[in-house]
Amino acid sequence: MHFRHIGIAAYTKSKAGAKTGTAITGGVVESEIVTGGQTLVLTLTNGEWIRSGLFNAQRANIIAGIDSAQAEAAGFDARKATILPVTAVVRTSDTVVTITLVADAGYVITANETITVTVPASAIDGQFQPLSMGTFVITANA
Repeated sequence: MHFRHIGIAAYTKSKAGAKTGTAITGGVVESEIVTGGQTLVLTLTNGEWIRSGLFNAQRANIIAGIDSAQAEAAGFDARKATILPVTAVVRTSDTVVTITLVADAGYVITANETITVTVPASAIDGQFQPLSMGTFVITANA
């Protein structure tokens, strides 16, 4: 019996992402988190967010990928459910997601927080690995 090997190649585009928005430009301070309305805009290059019909199921996963390096009792991770409800994550186009931070009077930090943004592969069409979007800093009020 003779067997023939059939090779299967997967084509993947190198995806990249950038973050912008009022929560990033020029940094953000603690009081701006308390008052809300800051935005975090995630833009994909060479890729698209998962289709609109499936995107809603990924919003909580996107939020889970936004993480503070610190662990303050009333800091970002502790208050994330208030600051970032799933309704705050909106697919504004095939390549852009806008996240609007909700006001949270209970957010209190004693030192700066470094926030890392990592998008899960499941939120990006055809993506197999999480995509790092970098970090931003929330500066504690003086």
